[in-house]
Amino acid sequence: MTKVIIGALLTCTLAISARDIVPVAEDAVVAPMLIEENNGWQHSLSVYGWLPSFDGTLKYTIPGDPNDPNDSDKEGESGFVDKIDMVLMGTYEARKDKWSFLVDAIYFKMSDEQDASWDVPLTGKTITAGSEQEFTALLLSTYGGYNLIDTQNASLDVIAGLRYLSLELDISVYINQLNRSISPSVELYDGVIGMKGHINLSENWYVPYMFDVGAGDSDLTWQGQASLGYRFSWGDVLATYRYIHYEKDDTRLVEKLDLYGPKIGFVFHF
Repeated sequence: MTKVIIGALLTCTLAISARDIVPVAEDAVVAPMLIEENNGWQHSLSVYGWLPSFDGTLKYTIPGDPNDPNDSDKEGESGFVDKIDMVLMGTYEARKDKWSFLVDAIYFKMSDEQDASWDVPLTGKTITAGSEQEFTALLLSTYGGYNLIDTQNASLDVIAGLRYLSLELDISVYINQLNRSISPSVELYDGVIGMKGHINLSENWYVPYMFDVGAGDSDLTWQGQASLGYRFSWGDVLATYRYIHYEKDDTRLVEKLDLYGPKIGFVFHF
């Protein structure tokens, strides 16, 4: 009889406890659930391998010997050296709704040297001459963009921004024991406006493009590029042809500059 009474009490206790627990489980929030909020920003990072061709004219002044009144300053002019030591290139883009922000950077370094010697007839003397050149450049472009067309087949953004070009040239010339060295440099800031977008050829194949033109410290600068891209699950691969042009009429180191050629790029989205 005692076991029956104890069993009945346990049963009632469990029933009452269960009745009290159910409303709490259904209606009360014991701990808030943390939900990751998506702020809508889309990011991409592109890295490129590029060995561009260079055309242009450099103008500079070679100072004369201050101890020699007959050795006056001389104007020098040369083309771009064609031995590339280093090229670094990348693009970062952030996009939210119709707005976008893009930064494009190129850094390259080139160097070259020439040596020559010849014997002076009837004197037994030898003249040795040579020169060394090192050229570095940084090209940095920043843009803000607004989307005008966004369909399943194509997109088009209007872009505007600022392009910065820094050029530094180190030249050393020697004849026998006589040496001359100069290190001219220039910085150019230009406002640019243009367009950027892509055309879808299929689910994976597409053609991105970009063009801008502007002026400021330079008389004219423009660039254009078009690519053939393929989308993978981890990112995109691009085969691109790019052309960059600068014009500057005064004698501030660079009179004309053209960089052009194909490049291969990889785009990572996050």
